[in-house]
Formats: sequence, C-alpha cells, structure tokens
Amino acid sequence: MKFNKVREGEIEIFVPEGRIYDASVFYNLEGELNRDISVSALQVFQRDFKNKITVCDALAATGIRGLRYAKEVSGVKKVVLNDKNPKAVNLIKKNIKENKLSKKCIAINDDASILLRKNVFISIDLDPFGSPSVFMDSAARSIYHKGFLAVTATDQSALAGTYPDACLRKYGIKTVKTEFYNELGIRILISFIILTMSRYDRAFIPLLSFSDKHYYRVFGRIEHAGKISNLLKQFNYVSYCPCGNREAEIKEKCCCGRDFKTIGPVYLGNIVNKNFCKKVLTDVKKRNFKLKKEEDKLLKLLIDEADMPAFYFDLHLISKILKKQPPRVENLIRKLESKGFKASRTHFSPMSIKTDADIKSLLLSFKT
Repeated sequence: MKFNKVREGEIEIFVPEGRIYDASVFYNLEGELNRDISVSALQVFQRDFKNKITVCDALAATGIRGLRYAKEVSGVKKVVLNDKNPKAVNLIKKNIKENKLSKKCIAINDDASILLRKNVFISIDLDPFGSPSVFMDSAARSIYHKGFLAVTATDQSALAGTYPDACLRKYGIKTVKTEFYNELGIRILISFIILTMSRYDRAFIPLLSFSDKHYYRVFGRIEHAGKISNLLKQFNYVSYCPCGNREAEIKEKCCCGRDFKTIGPVYLGNIVNKNFCKKVLTDVKKRNFKLKKEEDKLLKLLIDEADMPAFYFDLHLISKILKKQPPRVENLIRKLESKGFKASRTHFSPMSIKTDADIKSLLLSFKT
C-alpha cells in the first residue's frame, strides 16, 4: 500500500494513495469540518464533565478522528481506536507512532459491536460508512451513564425519505419525501438514538446536530433514566401535505383538500442546545482550523435556529405554489417578526426559513 502524508488540525497522518472508495483503508478528505467541530464539541463536554475522559473511536479507519481527540482535546486520558479491517489497524499503529501518541492511544482490531459490549467508555464516536443503526444497541450498553455520544449517518436516502422502506427497516420510523427532508432525516436519526438508549435506561439529550454535504452529525449527552419520560413526550406523528402544510398530529385532510401523509413517530423537541453550541463556537474561534470561517457561519446559524419549531419552509416550494417570485429571505423574516412571529434562517437550506407562523400566515406574508 502506498501512502500520502496529510496534515489536519495538529496531527499528520499517512493515508492511502488513490481514489477514496478504491483504497483498502477509507479516508474522507471532506470530513474535516465534521472532525473540527467534533474536537471542539468533545472539549466542551470534557470541561463540563470536569474530569479526565476515555474515548472510543469505534470505526477508526486511518485513525484521524481519534488521534485528533488525543492530541487536541485536553483532559483525554485514553483513546481506543478500533477497526475490523487489519490493514486499517496497521495504519492506525503507524499514525499513532508518527504523532508520538502511544501513551494515550491504543489500536484494536475487533468488531465494533463486540468491543463496545466488552467495555465502558465516557465518550463514544460512531462514524460509519452508511447507517449507524447496527451499532446503537452496543453503544447503549457501553456508554457511561453521564457520557457523551457522537454519531454520523451517511445513508441520507433512507433517512430523508427517498427510500421509506429502508428507513422503516433500519430505524423503525415511517417517513415520506418532503421539502424539509434534511431536518426530518436528522430528527429520525435522533429519534432512533433516543429510543434505543431508553431501552437501556439511558436518556440521550441532543446538544448539537447538523447536516453537511453527504452526512448528518449528532452529538448528545447521556443522562439519568428519569429524563426519558420528558423526551418521549416530545415524540409525535406529523401529518404532511405537498402544499407545504404540516401538523404535529395525525389528520386526514389538509385545508387544500388533499389527504395528509403520516410521518413518525418522530422527536419534535430541540435538536440543538443553544448554550452548548455557543461554547463550541467559542472553542472553535480559539483554534487554528483551516475551515474556521465555514464552521463559524454554521454554528451561528445553529444558534439562531436553536429555539425554533421543528421543520423549515422551503421558499421555492411556496413560490411554485403561489406562482410568485420569492422575496428576499431577510425581508420575509422581518415581515413575520413585525406580525409577532418568530423566524430565522436555517443551516439546512439557504432558501428556507424556520418560523412559528402557521402556513396561512406564512403564505399571506409571502404574497404581500
């Protein structure tokens, strides 16, 4: 295997030459923003935890994520970098040695689910190629009762409603294709995590969630089982109509006369904790990340939309329905706010807004 040397954050690692999907060990150059925010998010958790932490990078590949945790996050006692692929483990060992992190890092060649079921970790990171669903029960058994869980999903076609049967099979939730598909995909992922963790008396509290490029990324802390009840109260079915209307309950007919389609049950509570996100933003600003401007913009959008109701409105869809050019996003937001509604941009889509206005009020504001 031939290698190239790349630098990311404060480490340098060897990665396989050639196209990423042809290589015997996977390395995703486009995952740098994900890893940057993960470093800062774990650092914020560690400071709040106020003690040294153990971390498991359960699907480590080249080891870049776990090595960055070991090097860039203060208060990390130990990082376990695991991969089922022996070639990946050999490369991880090479990269540990290259970065002089042998005292903090250990490379393990095991099935991720088996490894997790045999150990307890304060923080677990699941970054699979595809769905994380097959690892979630093992993560629930392994995570410390006050721990921190980070999960990536790249099977957007299932989560976002393109393949509803695949979503039902993997995540147990009924979905349809909507214009707010990216947020729906993240909420289905969070719903699945909450329900899986609850079976093991773990309450998963979402702290930071975002959609970027080809993946969804979710961070949350684990709390006492007494918090599960409040989480479950925030689950409901969503009635959706292609006219843009949606209701947080089961209804048969929309105001436009068409039948509603049913989604759910899905978590409709907050998927971003504003205070946690502000701390992550502060940490990002202190670092020399190459993508700091992008990360700053993303985190500010997340903070702005943190307290907004579930699901965004796509202005292109409304424009098509009304046969009218869409107004400037900022002008529409100001118009809604002048009428007493809350409104904001959303990181999910540049031509969409989040608001607590009902569909009729939104359409009226759009027209005038």
